[in-house]
Amino acid sequence: MVKFITSLLALFATLLVATSLQAAPTLTITSGDEKLVLDRSELETFPQTRIVTTSPYFEGSAEFTGPSLSRVLETFDLSGDIRIVLRALNDYRVDGNLRELLAMDPIVATRMDSQPMSVRDRGPFWLMLPLSDRPELDEQEFHRFMIWQLEAIVLD
Repeated sequence: MVKFITSLLALFATLLVATSLQAAPTLTITSGDEKLVLDRSELETFPQTRIVTTSPYFEGSAEFTGPSLSRVLETFDLSGDIRIVLRALNDYRVDGNLRELLAMDPIVATRMDSQPMSVRDRGPFWLMLPLSDRPELDEQEFHRFMIWQLEAIVLD
C-alpha cells in the first residue's frame, strides 16, 4: 500500500511540474526575417486600449482591453503596401491590407471584462474592432478580421 501511495504521489508531482512548465500562450509576429514573440504579460506592458462593444459573437456588450495593433507592430519597419495574414490556433486565417486594417483601430485584446481569456473563451488573444463606436465596421466584410484564438501575424 505504501508503494502504491508513493507511486501516486510521484505521478502527481510529475503532473504538477509538467503543468507549471507549460509555456504561456504567445503571439508570433513575423515580417521577412524579423520575428517577435509576445506572451500575455508582454502584450500587457504596452499602453492598453479599452473597447466596449457589442458583437455578433457574444450576447450583450463586453469590455476588451489590450494594446492597439498599430502599437504592437511599431517595432517593425513597415512602409508601402503591406499584406497582413492573421492566423488562429485552429489554422483559420484571414488576410488583407495592413493600412486598411489599421484604419479600423483594432486592438489585440488580452482581456474580456477584465478577465484573461482562455482558449475556451476565444482567447488567449482576440483581434477586436470597436463595432459600437464605429457602426460602419459592423459588417461581415470587417467581422472577418475579428479573429479569436489569434496565434500568429505575418506581414509581407
